Amino acid sequence: MSTADNTSRPALGLPPRPTAAATTDAPLARMLSGRRQEAPAKKEEPKGSPTENMTVSIPTALRNRAKAAYKATSYAEGDNTWAHFVAKAIEAETRRREAEHNQGEMYPSWGEKLPGGRRLKDS
Repeated sequence: MSTADNTSRPALGLPPRPTAAATTDAPLARMLSGRRQEAPAKKEEPKGSPTENMTVSIPTALRNRAKAAYKATSYAEGDNTWAHFVAKAIEAETRRREAEHNQGEMYPSWGEKLPGGRRLKDS
């Protein structure tokens, strides 16, 4: 090993830097049962699809729990951003309600503002 090849590395008995990354897994890594599978292909939203900001108030404990779930699982679930995670959650609940209350059919789009505040109790 010549010192000219590794001038940026101090002479502390460190091995030389690898010149290129390995292109395949080590043979034993393929046999390990806990080896991470390749991530499934992500469903990409169309780049030109319009978005809109939304402000809601939710309990702090729920928000913190959701953020922790996002942080812990975003890589495995393919969430690109926090907004992507929230949109997927809203879509899942919307589909559940459509299936349960509207024979799985989508409700007509509602572009108007929803009434603010709490609902009035039925008398």
